Amino acid sequence: MKLRFDSKVLGLLEGAIDLHIHSAPDIYPRILNDIELARLAQEMGMRAIVIKNHFDSTAGRARLATDETGFPVFGAITLNHSVGGLNPHAVDFALKLGAKVVWLPTLHARKFLEKKDHVKNLSQALGEGIAGISLLREDGSLREELYPIFERIKQWDAILATGHISIEEARVVVREAAACGVNKIVVTHPLASFLNYSLDDMKELLDLGATYLEHVYNDTTRQVGHPIPIRALYEGIRAVGAEHCIMSTDSGQWLNPIPVQQFGIYIQDMLNLGLSEREIRLMTSLNPAQALGIG
Repeated sequence: MKLRFDSKVLGLLEGAIDLHIHSAPDIYPRILNDIELARLAQEMGMRAIVIKNHFDSTAGRARLATDETGFPVFGAITLNHSVGGLNPHAVDFALKLGAKVVWLPTLHARKFLEKKDHVKNLSQALGEGIAGISLLREDGSLREELYPIFERIKQWDAILATGHISIEEARVVVREAAACGVNKIVVTHPLASFLNYSLDDMKELLDLGATYLEHVYNDTTRQVGHPIPIRALYEGIRAVGAEHCIMSTDSGQWLNPIPVQQFGIYIQDMLNLGLSEREIRLMTSLNPAQALGIG
């Protein structure tokens, strides 16, 4: 595949890692399947990708895609109702099968269900009457089910990603997970319109033990009901520093460009806004590699 980017962007795509791609098969329309994604990323010289599904583990699929292409594809699990919610047994199985990321609830998170019109293409398939998953008890403490999940993530040196939870939940989750010894905590798209974490919120989460803030390009696209300006991603990164951030696409929707192209667009936009090649390399290659444990 030939992408129409200049040599600087193409050079930054080489060795890049996209930690957040939605692929087929899925109940939502996706533009490419796991193997197609792997082959295109491989062709562009990328180093690895992570495939995500809101309702099922992608660990087994990732192993098949890797075996078929020879390109590193990593799987994940998202703790929505379809896997039993906050289910340590599902986490254990996914990690044993090779999953590298455990996302806390996304589409079934209470916060998301309160704001689901912000992502209508996703929420329309959810139906009515779904009980949102809350991570906190009435007294504001963390639900007990999360502690064995933290232990498994620590044991396998995997990534805990915050998903679509509220800032109130995120503060407690990050603090408690870090206290339990979870070394890789990624705050998932904190600038998304349905989360809308403030700069002070993001700095606080880093102080509480979060490793990285993940800023995704999908938050700026027509896929979401209330897209944020591209400059908001730049300003979020600039405010805390590239050493604390990861750039991912959260792509794969049929409305958006294919993931490798969207990654290139993201890189080009950040260069145009004033980020340096060093900063972008840090957020697209070095930080994701550290999070995945591939050095």
